[in-house]
Amino acid sequence: MREKGFQFHITCIMNQNTVSEIKYVAKDAIYIQETQYGKFDVNISFFESSYFLKQVNTSPYYVNLNQDLFLQATLYSSDPNLVIFIDTCVASPYPDNFRNLTYDLIKSGCPIDPTYNTYYSPSSNIVRFKFNAFKFLNRHSEVYLQCKMVVCTENDPSSRCYQGCLARYKRDTSSYQKKMDVIVGPVQLQRKTEDTKLGNLFL
Repeated sequence: MREKGFQFHITCIMNQNTVSEIKYVAKDAIYIQETQYGKFDVNISFFESSYFLKQVNTSPYYVNLNQDLFLQATLYSSDPNLVIFIDTCVASPYPDNFRNLTYDLIKSGCPIDPTYNTYYSPSSNIVRFKFNAFKFLNRHSEVYLQCKMVVCTENDPSSRCYQGCLARYKRDTSSYQKKMDVIVGPVQLQRKTEDTKLGNLFL
């Protein structure tokens, strides 16, 4: 059976106003065209300390009642001219319900929890922050965190990423590439075993 040659033309549109093309031409071509729109990937991970050197890879993440939690949000994209911003973060005992029984950490870019704090980030595609586990783990044995992330073009003063804290609600007319919700967890309270309690009696 004789196979005809073909022309396979791919256009990948990664971001607004950014197009890359690769073309392969064969004789006696059959023309095929594909257009794909790229995605932004944002990941949020726990780290063991404020040095952000060792990532927590266990799930659930067991913590003590008054322990500080260190998190890093990272944007993965082929476009180096993008930045991320944390608009809102809420804690909930349920991974699929962030409307009831929630505890606000950040709202409209404004820190709500008094233990929330940000850290220096080595790159514009990374945001580092921390908060204390006391408030919500004192009420619930298991907690999930949902953060609304905003991806913007770097050095755009009109974008949501550069507006910062919006104490008063107003209609969102700022520019941005994408908004996305990222969920991380669960975080569980470390419980002392009965053996540990008995062992402490003999110390």
